[in-house]
Amino acid sequence: MILERLLMENLNEWETIVDNLSCRNNELLVPTVNDTTTLHDFNVNLANFFSEVNFYFAKARRNKDAITRLIKNVLRDNYRGQNDLARRAAGIQLAQRYPVPEAVLPFQQNDHIDLFDLEDVFNGHYYILESIIQTLHVKSGAKITNNSLLNLERSLLEA
Repeated sequence: MILERLLMENLNEWETIVDNLSCRNNELLVPTVNDTTTLHDFNVNLANFFSEVNFYFAKARRNKDAITRLIKNVLRDNYRGQNDLARRAAGIQLAQRYPVPEAVLPFQQNDHIDLFDLEDVFNGHYYILESIIQTLHVKSGAKITNNSLLNLERSLLEA
Protein backbone atom coordinates (compact mmCIF):
# COMPACT_ATOMS: atom_id res chain seq x y z
CA MET A 1 0.00 0.00 0.00
CA ILE A 2 1.31 3.41 -0.97
CA LEU A 3 0.50 5.13 2.30
CA GLU A 4 2.30 2.43 4.26
CA ARG A 5 5.43 2.96 2.17
CA LEU A 6 5.24 6.74 2.57
CA LEU A 7 4.72 6.56 6.32
CA MET A 8 7.68 4.20 6.69
CA GLU A 9 10.02 6.81 5.18
CA ASN A 10 12.37 8.20 7.79
CA LEU A 11 11.55 11.91 7.50
CA ASN A 12 14.36 12.95 9.86
CA GLU A 13 16.83 11.08 7.67
CA TRP A 14 15.36 12.75 4.60
CA GLU A 15 15.82 16.19 6.18
CA THR A 16 19.44 15.35 6.96
CA ILE A 17 20.08 14.12 3.41
CA VAL A 18 18.48 17.17 1.79
CA ASP A 19 20.34 19.57 4.11
CA ASN A 20 23.64 17.77 3.46
CA LEU A 21 23.15 17.82 -0.31
CA SER A 22 22.22 21.51 -0.20
CA CYS A 23 25.38 22.38 1.73
CA ARG A 24 27.57 20.30 -0.57
CA ASN A 25 25.97 21.97 -3.59
CA ASN A 26 26.80 25.40 -2.16
CA GLU A 27 30.39 24.29 -1.54
CA LEU A 28 30.87 22.97 -5.09
CA LEU A 29 32.14 26.07 -6.84
CA VAL A 30 33.09 26.47 -10.47
CA PRO A 31 36.87 26.88 -10.45
CA THR A 32 38.17 30.38 -10.98
CA VAL A 33 41.54 29.03 -12.10
CA ASN A 34 41.13 27.66 -15.61
CA ASP A 35 43.62 24.89 -16.13
CA THR A 36 43.17 21.29 -17.14
CA THR A 37 43.67 19.96 -13.61
CA THR A 38 41.12 22.19 -11.88
CA LEU A 39 38.55 21.74 -14.63
CA HIS A 40 39.05 17.97 -14.68
CA ASP A 41 38.72 17.72 -10.89
CA PHE A 42 35.62 19.89 -10.99
CA ASN A 43 34.13 17.77 -13.78
CA VAL A 44 34.68 14.55 -11.83
CA ASN A 45 33.25 16.05 -8.61
CA LEU A 46 30.29 17.50 -10.49
CA ALA A 47 29.48 14.19 -12.22
CA ASN A 48 29.73 12.19 -8.98
CA PHE A 49 27.64 14.68 -7.05
CA PHE A 50 25.04 14.89 -9.81
CA SER A 51 24.67 11.09 -9.77
CA GLU A 52 24.11 11.10 -6.02
CA VAL A 53 21.60 13.96 -6.10
CA ASN A 54 19.76 12.43 -9.03
CA PHE A 55 19.32 9.17 -7.08
CA TYR A 56 17.63 10.98 -4.20
CA PHE A 57 15.69 13.19 -6.60
CA ALA A 58 14.15 10.08 -8.20
CA LYS A 59 13.11 8.78 -4.78
CA ALA A 60 11.70 12.19 -3.82
CA ARG A 61 9.75 12.38 -7.06
CA ARG A 62 8.32 8.92 -6.45
CA ASN A 63 7.15 10.02 -3.00
CA LYS A 64 5.78 13.33 -4.29
CA ASP A 65 3.86 11.63 -7.09
CA ALA A 66 2.50 8.96 -4.73
CA ILE A 67 1.12 11.41 -2.15
CA THR A 68 -0.32 13.59 -4.92
CA ARG A 69 -2.16 10.59 -6.39
CA LEU A 70 -3.40 9.49 -2.97
CA ILE A 71 -4.81 12.93 -2.16
CA LYS A 72 -6.35 13.23 -5.61
CA ASN A 73 -8.11 9.88 -5.13
CA VAL A 74 -9.32 10.82 -1.65
CA LEU A 75 -10.74 14.12 -2.90
CA ARG A 76 -12.21 12.58 -6.05
CA ASP A 77 -14.01 9.65 -4.42
CA ASN A 78 -17.71 10.12 -3.94
CA TYR A 79 -18.41 10.91 -0.32
CA ARG A 80 -21.80 11.50 1.15
CA GLY A 81 -23.14 14.96 0.83
CA GLN A 82 -26.05 16.82 -0.64
CA ASN A 83 -24.02 18.39 -3.46
CA ASP A 84 -20.56 18.52 -5.01
CA LEU A 85 -19.35 21.14 -2.54
CA ALA A 86 -20.46 19.07 0.45
CA ARG A 87 -18.86 15.94 -1.01
CA ARG A 88 -15.60 17.81 -1.66
CA ALA A 89 -15.63 19.17 1.90
CA ALA A 90 -16.06 15.62 3.18
CA GLY A 91 -13.09 14.52 1.07
CA ILE A 92 -10.94 17.35 2.46
CA GLN A 93 -11.94 16.46 6.01
CA LEU A 94 -11.03 12.82 5.39
CA ALA A 95 -7.65 13.84 3.92
CA GLN A 96 -6.97 15.95 7.02
CA ARG A 97 -7.65 12.98 9.34
CA TYR A 98 -6.82 10.02 7.12
CA PRO A 99 -6.65 6.70 8.98
CA VAL A 100 -3.17 5.23 9.36
CA PRO A 101 -2.91 1.63 8.09
CA GLU A 102 -2.67 -0.96 10.87
CA ALA A 103 0.72 -2.18 9.66
CA VAL A 104 2.18 1.26 10.34
CA LEU A 105 0.42 2.01 13.64
CA PRO A 106 3.27 0.73 15.84
CA PHE A 107 5.54 3.32 14.20
CA GLN A 108 3.11 6.26 14.38
CA GLN A 109 2.04 8.43 17.28
CA ASN A 110 -1.55 8.81 16.05
CA ASP A 111 -4.08 6.60 14.33
CA HIS A 112 -4.64 9.30 11.69
CA ILE A 113 -2.49 11.56 9.54
CA ASP A 114 -3.03 14.82 7.71
CA LEU A 115 -2.28 13.96 4.09
CA PHE A 116 -1.80 17.64 3.23
CA ASP A 117 0.98 17.96 5.83
CA LEU A 118 2.61 14.81 4.48
CA GLU A 119 2.32 16.22 0.96
CA ASP A 120 4.05 19.40 2.08
CA VAL A 121 7.00 17.44 3.47
CA PHE A 122 7.45 15.31 0.36
CA ASN A 123 7.01 18.30 -1.95
CA GLY A 124 9.67 20.14 0.04
CA HIS A 125 12.21 17.36 -0.50
CA TYR A 126 11.35 17.19 -4.19
CA TYR A 127 11.61 20.93 -4.86
CA ILE A 128 14.89 21.36 -2.98
CA LEU A 129 16.47 18.47 -4.88
CA GLU A 130 15.07 19.81 -8.15
CA SER A 131 16.68 23.16 -7.36
CA ILE A 132 20.02 21.48 -6.67
CA ILE A 133 19.87 19.69 -10.02
CA GLN A 134 19.12 22.97 -11.77
CA THR A 135 22.11 24.66 -10.17
CA LEU A 136 24.32 21.71 -11.11
CA HIS A 137 23.27 22.20 -14.74
CA VAL A 138 24.23 25.88 -14.47
CA LYS A 139 27.59 24.95 -12.93
CA SER A 140 28.15 22.44 -15.72
CA GLY A 141 27.45 25.15 -18.29
CA ALA A 142 29.89 27.48 -16.56
CA LYS A 143 32.52 24.74 -16.59
CA ILE A 144 32.01 24.27 -20.33
CA THR A 145 32.42 28.02 -20.84
CA ASN A 146 35.61 28.01 -18.77
CA ASN A 147 36.93 25.06 -20.75
CA SER A 148 36.19 26.90 -24.00
CA LEU A 149 38.04 29.95 -22.72
CA LEU A 150 40.99 27.76 -21.79
CA ASN A 151 41.04 26.22 -25.28
CA LEU A 152 40.76 29.67 -26.88
CA GLU A 153 43.59 30.99 -24.74
CA ARG A 154 45.72 27.98 -25.63
CA SER A 155 45.09 28.41 -29.36
CA LEU A 156 45.98 32.12 -29.19
CA LEU A 157 49.22 31.38 -27.40
CA GLU A 158 50.16 28.78 -29.99
CA ALA A 159 49.50 31.14 -32.90
